[in-house]
Amino acid sequence: MAGNGFSNYLCGESFLPVTSFSDHTLSPACQPDRAELRQRLAKAGLRATTQRILILESLLLLPGHPTAEQVHRQVVLTEPTVSLGTVYKTLDSFVAAGLTKRVAAADGACRRYDSDCNAHHHLYCTDTKEIIDYSNPELDTLIREFFATHGLGNFEPHSFSLHIAGSRTSS
Repeated sequence: MAGNGFSNYLCGESFLPVTSFSDHTLSPACQPDRAELRQRLAKAGLRATTQRILILESLLLLPGHPTAEQVHRQVVLTEPTVSLGTVYKTLDSFVAAGLTKRVAAADGACRRYDSDCNAHHHLYCTDTKEIIDYSNPELDTLIREFFATHGLGNFEPHSFSLHIAGSRTSS
């Protein structure tokens, strides 16, 4: 996707310019390494079961911010005995362990999952219903400075994430 303003994730790493957009698309030749997936699970304090590895791999391979149903459809191609309930429980355990984040869909109708746990914002396209990652250090600095100056009463923010709804424009 070179030249269109979107950054691709390559083998789990992003190459982010100052302002970046991402749809989480991995290169097809960049299949996550099972040994690395086992290490990620172990580092998060989770046993590296076959089901967890398949679910984590599917989460990383699917474009965008997939739903549990989309992850389940991908997983059953390899392991047809994995239930949708298992996928939900596993994804929830990944969220609790910090391997992924839960993201509300643009219309709020379903839960989606974000494999990128780095600080970033989300752009919600109201036409296509896609969720696009957006990163801009200058914006983050402005927000931090705003709250440092204006405060939030008896509340101190530790992190923040903007959810911006709109439509793609042709450019």
